[in-house]
Amino acid sequence: MKRMNVDLIVGASILCALFILVAGMLWLKEASLANKMVNYFVLFPEVGTLQLGDPVYINGVKKGTVSTIELRGTEVGTILNIDKKIRMTDSVRISVVNVGLLGERGIGVTLSPHGNTIPFITADSKDTVVIRGRFDTGISEAMGMLGTVLSEVETLVVNVAGILDATIGDTAFINRFHSIVGRLDTVCIVANRLLIRNEPVLNAAMSDLKKVSADLKQLIARNGPGIDSIVTGGDQLITKGMALVTQAESLVVDVQGVLKDIEGGKGSLGKLYTDESFYKELKDVIASVDTLVGEVRQDALKLRVRLGFGRKKKTESR
Repeated sequence: MKRMNVDLIVGASILCALFILVAGMLWLKEASLANKMVNYFVLFPEVGTLQLGDPVYINGVKKGTVSTIELRGTEVGTILNIDKKIRMTDSVRISVVNVGLLGERGIGVTLSPHGNTIPFITADSKDTVVIRGRFDTGISEAMGMLGTVLSEVETLVVNVAGILDATIGDTAFINRFHSIVGRLDTVCIVANRLLIRNEPVLNAAMSDLKKVSADLKQLIARNGPGIDSIVTGGDQLITKGMALVTQAESLVVDVQGVLKDIEGGKGSLGKLYTDESFYKELKDVIASVDTLVGEVRQDALKLRVRLGFGRKKKTESR
């Protein structure tokens, strides 16, 4: 009897421990047995230190976990287990974000009221319903970049040290620098002496320049109306020139139109221009005129010869 009581106590203790364990796990994962979860397939260019079971935050509120991470070519495919009540649209923004100071990762989803609803995936639709995500640089990536920056800074320091050693640390450079400074001092002294020696000449030149400026100002003030009229006349000349150019352009366009009509056989000139028979007839007429002129010239010559002979005979008879 006592042994049976001990077995019952041990069994009850084991059952209580199992219940507490399951309840504790559900509480730690912040999971609710009343919420129904669905899956969405998201492709990221990279995921960093994202692990299975990392949280999924919907507008900052945890509403799911990462259930699968796998390579898909050059990208990373993940399956997000999210509360079915969440309306996922094609306008949502999904990113791998940093959620801790030690480089912990999670998925951040920013919902949008716009766009079409994206259906959750099933075993058959995993490769057809795909959502594109993005990767946000976090602390771990920043620490990795910090190492690169430190190496570049070290290289820069080495280069600066080399430059300083080749200049300030070089005795020849220091001597040359002192020589250049001494020459600059000499140049400054000579320039100062020249300025002191030629100060009256410079003052006179400045005074003459001031007088010339005053005279030029008076000349411009005195002849201001004439200059304005010249400028106005120039503007009018430019306007008239532009008008003439416009008229010339229109005349050219008209002439081109007339030539085009003639080439197309429009109008009297066009018909004459395109009529080959008219050209042949005109050529024949010109040839006939040439023949007629030749005959007329020959007849006139014969007539002159006859008239000449007739006069001689009359003279002899007299």
